[in-house]
Amino acid sequence: MKRVFLLAAVCLAGITSSHAQRFINGIGTGVFVEGASHTNTKASTVFTYSPRISFAESENTSISVGIPLSVGFSATYNATYDSYYGWDEESMFGYMVNAPVMVNFNFGAGSAQGCQSRMGFYVGAGYGLHAGTVESEYYDPEYYGYYTDSRSMATTGPAANIGMRIGVGRKKRHNIEISTFYMKGITGDYKAHIGGLTCLFNF
Repeated sequence: MKRVFLLAAVCLAGITSSHAQRFINGIGTGVFVEGASHTNTKASTVFTYSPRISFAESENTSISVGIPLSVGFSATYNATYDSYYGWDEESMFGYMVNAPVMVNFNFGAGSAQGCQSRMGFYVGAGYGLHAGTVESEYYDPEYYGYYTDSRSMATTGPAANIGMRIGVGRKKRHNIEISTFYMKGITGDYKAHIGGLTCLFNF
C-alpha cells in the first residue's frame, strides 16, 4: 500500500511540473464514524489537511487529484455496577488516520481559476488507507462479564466523496467546502465501514 501512495505522490508532482496547474490547499475539521463486525462503533473528531492538484480546467469545471489527510481522536467512558463487585469504570482514548487518494470532478465555485460562481459541487472516487484504535467487546466466562479490548488495526479499500463549495470574497478565489466521505475496508482483519463529514476552507 505504501507503493500506491508513493506512486500517487509522484504523479501529483509530475502533474505540477509538466502542466503547471493549480495547487490548492484546504484545512478544516469534522467527524468520522467507523465500525465493523465484533467491534464497537467509534466516533472521532478530526482535523483535515486537503492538498489537491486541479487540471483539465474549463470556464467552470475541472478534474482534480488530491490526498485529503484526516487525523482524529476519540474518548469513551463506561461505568457499570455490580451488586458484588461494585462500580467498574473504564476510560479509553483512541486515534485514527485516514488518507485516501481521490479523483474528483468539480463544477462551479472552486473548480477553475477565475470562476465567479457562488456555489459549486464535486463528486469523486478513489482508494484509501485507514488506521486507528479499534475497540472490541468480549465475554470472560471466568468473571461472568463483558470486557473491552483496544488495539491498533489498519485496512485499505475503495472510497467515494461528494460535497459542495461556497465561494467567499469579492473574486471568489477562496471557498468553504462541506464534504461527505465513505470508505469500505476490504483488506486485513478490520473490514470497517467508515463515514465522515468535514468542513474545510480552501485557499
